[in-house]
Amino acid sequence: MKKTNIVVNFLYNIGYQILAIVIPLITSPYLARTLGAEKIGINSWTYSIVFYFMIFAMLGISNYGNRTIAMARVNKKDINKTFSSIYTFQLFMSVVMLVLYSIYVIFWAKKYMVISAIQAFFILANAVDITWYFYGMEEFKTTVLRNCFVKIFGLICIFIFVKTPDDLWKFTFINAGSMFLGQLIIWPQLIKQIKFVKVKLSDVLPHIRPILILFLPVLAISVFANMDKYMIGVFSNVVESGFYENTDKIIGIPKAVITALGTVMLPRTANLIAEGKEKESKQYIENTMFFTVCLGSAFVFGMMSVADIFSVVFWGEEFRECGELIACMAPAVLFSVFGNVIRTQYLIPRSKDKEYTISLIIGAIVNLCVNLVLIPELGAMGAVMGTLIAEFTMTFLQSWFVKNALPIKNYIFNNMIFLIMGLIMYWLLNSIKKCVSINTISLIILIIIGVFIYFFMLTIYFFISKREMCVKIKKEILIKIMSRKRG
Repeated sequence: MKKTNIVVNFLYNIGYQILAIVIPLITSPYLARTLGAEKIGINSWTYSIVFYFMIFAMLGISNYGNRTIAMARVNKKDINKTFSSIYTFQLFMSVVMLVLYSIYVIFWAKKYMVISAIQAFFILANAVDITWYFYGMEEFKTTVLRNCFVKIFGLICIFIFVKTPDDLWKFTFINAGSMFLGQLIIWPQLIKQIKFVKVKLSDVLPHIRPILILFLPVLAISVFANMDKYMIGVFSNVVESGFYENTDKIIGIPKAVITALGTVMLPRTANLIAEGKEKESKQYIENTMFFTVCLGSAFVFGMMSVADIFSVVFWGEEFRECGELIACMAPAVLFSVFGNVIRTQYLIPRSKDKEYTISLIIGAIVNLCVNLVLIPELGAMGAVMGTLIAEFTMTFLQSWFVKNALPIKNYIFNNMIFLIMGLIMYWLLNSIKKCVSINTISLIILIIIGVFIYFFMLTIYFFISKREMCVKIKKEILIKIMSRKRG
């Protein structure tokens, strides 16, 4: 695969992530005013339960399938048989989880039975999810176009059908149903490439152990990501759960944008390792760290600056508390994206599953302990504190595990300049914010000023920096300028 294809795949992913940013910006304020905090909290609560059935249906198949297909391309294995064996296990587990979830809905989900039943479509979506195959083949265009269709389709349906708090079931069905439909529409593309073969139990068994090993980190991540909403519902109330749901969505936007590169680089790195190109794979890590910390610092300090105004303008007075939650949770973005580079470009491609798993399990335990102590007293803010501490713990452990293989200290100190830029932007925006009122115009002005300040500092750094990446880009720009002048 040519190097330029990495850029193409990243652009596809980043294009989708931009769409993923725009759509919540459109739907979130509408839903906050249409459904209200309580209904949003009910949807969040019921989803947090079905999500556990979903992760047991998929186990560690997403990462394992991605990695296995990527390596099979190099080793000339029978991809048809490899895919069929892995998918057979996925389908079996999905059916088992669907049956178990149905039992839960019938006997235990009496308070929110209808909403819980509709959430079952997410398990059906998992049963037909073959995204991991296309990721392994580095065919991101197929999945990105599918994801865009699902987002736009869901957006249209929300505005057409969700009009009052009583339409919560419609909102839930739109989310779950569109996800199921989205998985189905890429199957024709798969059928063109894969010929399903009959597999024996002996073909499936070799995949189960590595899938289960990779399931542990998936479980840890999932517990880490969803236990907050579940525990808020248990120890506090669904209104606080609604506050946390909106906060988590906003914090998830920069995470998704920045980690889009990690999604592209995982199969690429696995492929490079299979070809014995270790040095090239580590150079990619250094470049990705540069990009990650640069963009992450801008997002983190930008969100911290405008969170209080944003929450009121975006969701209304009822969600004012979200401003403080966003500001406190924002630093978790930097911890998360830094760790994502280590995970997707070193630990997972090199099958360092033990280290990966340990870090995530410890992170989940830390999150659980902090939640148990703080959520009963602080509600959603307690969950935010748990997330922040757990994200730092996981990133610290993953960095510690690879400290002898990667120059972690260099990654931190070489990119510290971006944190300084972010702090300067934060200080300037907070000074300006004292002179403005809480309204849409003020929010837009602050965002524009923040972008200008950070970009101005970044431009100066780029032209005076002697870092290899900056020098290389400057040379390429000069060559293009000179060639155009000659032309």
